[in-house]
Amino acid sequence: MRILNHAALAVCGSLLVLANAETFTEDLLVKPLQDGRVLLHFEFSIQRTASTANETLYHYHLFPRQIGEISRRYDVDELHLSFTQGGWRESKWGSPPVNSQGIGAEVHARIKGGDVIQSESQWRGLTNALSGVFCASLNFIDTTNTATPQLTFAADRDAATATSGVLRHGYLPRENVCTENLTPWIKQLPCQSKSGLGLLLNPYRLYSADFHSMGLSLSFAKGPKGKRVQQYKQRLSVVVDPSALGLGGDGWTLSELVDRQLGTACPAATRSTVRVIQPSSGLKLAPKPASTTKLAGRGVSVFDLRKQPNVDIAFEFAPQKDYGAWPSERPSISAHRYVTGHGGSNGGVEATLTNRGDRAANVTYLDVLPWYLRVYSHTLDIQTQAADGSWNLLRPTSTAFTPAIDRGRPSSIEVALVLPASSRTTLRYSFDKGFLKYTEHPPDANRGFNIGPAIVSYQHDSTTGAELPLHCAIEQALSGPSECTVRAYTELFLASLPTPDFSMPYNVITFTCTILALFFGRIFNLLTRDFAVLKPVEALEE
Repeated sequence: MRILNHAALAVCGSLLVLANAETFTEDLLVKPLQDGRVLLHFEFSIQRTASTANETLYHYHLFPRQIGEISRRYDVDELHLSFTQGGWRESKWGSPPVNSQGIGAEVHARIKGGDVIQSESQWRGLTNALSGVFCASLNFIDTTNTATPQLTFAADRDAATATSGVLRHGYLPRENVCTENLTPWIKQLPCQSKSGLGLLLNPYRLYSADFHSMGLSLSFAKGPKGKRVQQYKQRLSVVVDPSALGLGGDGWTLSELVDRQLGTACPAATRSTVRVIQPSSGLKLAPKPASTTKLAGRGVSVFDLRKQPNVDIAFEFAPQKDYGAWPSERPSISAHRYVTGHGGSNGGVEATLTNRGDRAANVTYLDVLPWYLRVYSHTLDIQTQAADGSWNLLRPTSTAFTPAIDRGRPSSIEVALVLPASSRTTLRYSFDKGFLKYTEHPPDANRGFNIGPAIVSYQHDSTTGAELPLHCAIEQALSGPSECTVRAYTELFLASLPTPDFSMPYNVITFTCTILALFFGRIFNLLTRDFAVLKPVEALEE
């Protein structure tokens, strides 16, 4: 019995040590927007010490086991997955709270090792595994819609913990987001929807929002005492319209906004807070927050669920309904893309990059087009319009072009540019439209094909005095100082390809069957009829 007691104590002690190696935090950011809508940004973070020892490699206390086994099985060093529905209106809502706001499903991962062929099979297995976990169509990401960017995502890596690997990027612009994706996403949380901020994840309210972005990220970073730590984050951002929910414009409570009541903090969380970004005036909160702080120069009221359980925050706006009494914090660089040309043989793309800052900015532009839009690199033309209205030729500092292979890989254009201050830069390039087999067309072929967005990436320059983007401010407030990488996504566009006459197979089948029926009937009649020669007299007698 004494030996069993000592063994039990040893096991409990080891589990406590392993549990202490993992930390979990949950935070909710509430920001009233200028047009009366409200931004809700949930962020759940798990951090654990990276170890290769067998006793800790296969132990999962707070870290989700599914994600851990997938990352280990497919040698994933870095993973980012997002599902987005609706467009982010930066002119009214300012900078977005997430760095991936392209409509559809986006996956990019860094596979360990430098073998491209081996990484291809690992990437294929990774997308299939994520498809099964999150009930999504990620298994449709294959070689035909997978790119290998060289410049765009390079800034996301931590130089202190970076390892060699192959970066893969896939996009599904037609992927719809629904509760089938939210349910497994919630199951990855330590407390799921039983307690903590997970109680507020009401799918009926989340999916009636004007903007919805759900994602996760897995990466390595440098932790305390120089140790390599593994970070796993789940983010969910929604923009809710209180007036569409029947709530008064002068005030409402958080429970009325999400139709769920907050309870106690998640027992596994070391931090559980609700943070409200205060406008300059016109908003009163009740009850009194536990503390106040600053976020990107704005006042923030912090409610601590560990000290204030079952809190229901009441928002009371001034009679003038000044929901956001500050100018819109639009990003310094914005991007838009359009399709040009007409007809069924060729077309083009025109992208516009606007630099509103008073300094030049280094950006990278990435556009991945499917194989049936055959891009010609020699047609790339880059012009910039200065503040005085004059147009000049702009030469890129670096260019990476990958031609497409029919039914094999997409074409990608990646350009590094230096945008002049207060300028408007236009990129133009042409493509030819390929012919698809009639079995490769979707059921609504005449609607066209959705083409994923282009991505503009740049580093935020803090020396310019420009306001820190919201997602970087959130990252630094919750996780500590870090470099700010900003990615802007353009709109999707529809590519109209030559569409066959889908009635022709029916016409051919019916015409052929008619001819065969007539021919078979005539031949069958000739082969089965009994012919007899009759004399004229016998014919008359008969």
